[in-house]
Amino acid sequence: MKVVIIGSGKIGSNISNTLSRESHDVTVIDIKKEALDKIQNMQDIMCIEGNGADIEVQREADVEKAGLFIATTPHDELNLLCCLIAKKLGAQRTLSRVRNPMYYSQMDLIKDELGLSMVINPELITSDEIMRTLVFPAAVKLEVFSKGRMELVEHRLSEDADIYGMTLAEIYKKHKIKFLICAVERDSEIFIPGGDFVLQKGDKINIAASHRNLEGFFKAIGSMRTKIKTVMIVGGGGKVCSYLIKQLLAAHMRVKVIEIDYNKCLELAEMFPKATIIHGDGTDQDVLLEEGLEQVDAFISMTGIDEENIVMSLFAKNNSQAKIITKINRENYREIAMQTGLDCLISPKMLTESNVLSYVRSMNNAAESNIEALYHLVENKVEAIEFRIKRHIEGLVDIPLKNLALKKNILICGIIRKRMVMIPNGNDEIHVDDSVIIISKDYHFSDITDILKS
Repeated sequence: MKVVIIGSGKIGSNISNTLSRESHDVTVIDIKKEALDKIQNMQDIMCIEGNGADIEVQREADVEKAGLFIATTPHDELNLLCCLIAKKLGAQRTLSRVRNPMYYSQMDLIKDELGLSMVINPELITSDEIMRTLVFPAAVKLEVFSKGRMELVEHRLSEDADIYGMTLAEIYKKHKIKFLICAVERDSEIFIPGGDFVLQKGDKINIAASHRNLEGFFKAIGSMRTKIKTVMIVGGGGKVCSYLIKQLLAAHMRVKVIEIDYNKCLELAEMFPKATIIHGDGTDQDVLLEEGLEQVDAFISMTGIDEENIVMSLFAKNNSQAKIITKINRENYREIAMQTGLDCLISPKMLTESNVLSYVRSMNNAAESNIEALYHLVENKVEAIEFRIKRHIEGLVDIPLKNLALKKNILICGIIRKRMVMIPNGNDEIHVDDSVIIISKDYHFSDITDILKS
């Protein structure tokens, strides 16, 4: 598919890289030549220097032949204008980055008037991701399928967990809870485990189950954390923080924000009178301790500087029992942060990429199924995809799972049928109207039939 992207910043370059690696014909437009030169040296894409709102520049990029047009500049108004022009030129679908909460609150009207297919808000996506991990504090990462009926949680096992040395089959038999361990990370190696897989100390596991059964599993292995009531945030200058404060207050959590910019403190205090806003330097360890770091349930570092976020998170980890969440922008810092024991790392770029990729894959679906959700797990090394089965599919539907000819490193970890969550065994079958959740390590699926051997 031909894809045209306006803007080669962090979000735009990440999306162009992902889509080009999936064999799409990608063209990027930007007014900054040096930015284009940088990504052209690293990616197999076409670059055009110019203003994306210029109709002649869009024509040079053959926008009229584009299956998808994406505007990702930092300016909402420019993105919306670019999409409007692209739609008039004949682009099949348009996707705009919109960050301003005022615009986002009236997005249904804007989408209808401008013919937008999808809107992405990286800051809101990031806030939602942080909120999910706070609501379920035992999770390093939590993804939701079928409108919350099934959840997939990433969790690092504690040193004293009682399930080490047991096969997964033995664990399932012992605990008698409906859950499935569907991916294991061990020493940077990823496993899609079978029933004979044995867990070892230091393993990070991904577990699929309903919310109630997940709580039951974590209680059974002694890893359930108390509900988070108090949250400390360092770095209130960005839109992510504004979205997050609003969500935290709505969840009746007590919020304290430490921000070094005095004017931003005044703005936050006016917007959120129920939050405590502190004018101070969060990188100063004495400030963190004076403001009660040792007593908070969660600590979130989200300044615009990754190095500061990592250092603050390490200090909080060593001086509190809080759940630590660290926002990062540069992916090459992820491995370094994880080696220091920071597990819950939030990247707006990666989250946005997953949302766009899910949409692009769904465009390629056959008539028999469609993608409802797509998530990247284990540092982008594993995909979890929810497919909706719309029609009968020969060789897949109404056949016991044990008789399906599946490719290697594929796991069917959940079936949702009429609001009922099933952790399937070999005798279960997929039916029409089911939602099916697939875990895959080595493939990039666009359709449910891709899981079958050809």
